[in-house]
Amino acid sequence: MIHFDMRGVIWWTVGLLLGYWAAMMLIPVPGYGYGNLGVEGNLAAYIDSALLQGHMWKENWDPEGLLSTIPAIASTLSGVLTGQLLRSGKDRSVLAGWLFTIGWIAILIGLFWSILFPINKALWTSSYVVFTSGAALQFLGFCYFLIDVKGYTKWAKPAVVYGMNAIAVFVLSGILARILIYTKFPYGGETISAKSWIYQNMFLSWAEPINASLAFALSNVLFWLAAMWFLYQRKIFIKI
Repeated sequence: MIHFDMRGVIWWTVGLLLGYWAAMMLIPVPGYGYGNLGVEGNLAAYIDSALLQGHMWKENWDPEGLLSTIPAIASTLSGVLTGQLLRSGKDRSVLAGWLFTIGWIAILIGLFWSILFPINKALWTSSYVVFTSGAALQFLGFCYFLIDVKGYTKWAKPAVVYGMNAIAVFVLSGILARILIYTKFPYGGETISAKSWIYQNMFLSWAEPINASLAFALSNVLFWLAAMWFLYQRKIFIKI
């Protein structure tokens, strides 16, 4: 996309989203027909089962398969377009306004599109791409307005700490998660993972499942924030 201006990237993004929508809804799947968005009956799952058998995330489908890569590229291009907008040289207040405006337009388009093509992360539907891109623009606009327009920066320090070691926290958190999942031991007459033990005894013991899950997730975020803050204070930044 380095050879296209903003208008060209927009056309590519729109084309990818419309093309994926048309393929998923109009190309019939043997045994299921067309327009089927079920786990096994959708076109993306059919293609993955035919070409990636034995290499998928689940037995008969993969949320990051071949066909669903098309709308994922569109998600990436939405970031490219945002970057081009931010580098356009416009006044910062004007840019903040554009981020909010385009964000709301994208959210509305995604919601209306979802009537015909439901918002679905597992299928990475076109409506999902547009809706989430709009939501991301809203959040970016909020941060841009407070930080770059108003100069309020102290509240964003945790994001800076995470961002300076983004690769490190991504890799290390993934490794720890797998260790906790694959470390198993007998407990209460059954064999459970270390992750399940932590969840049941430290969170589910005092909260309802939905709140226990939220508390578990927030604790994980805070744990890694503390770890990255330790590296940040010592000016240790891991990059590739």
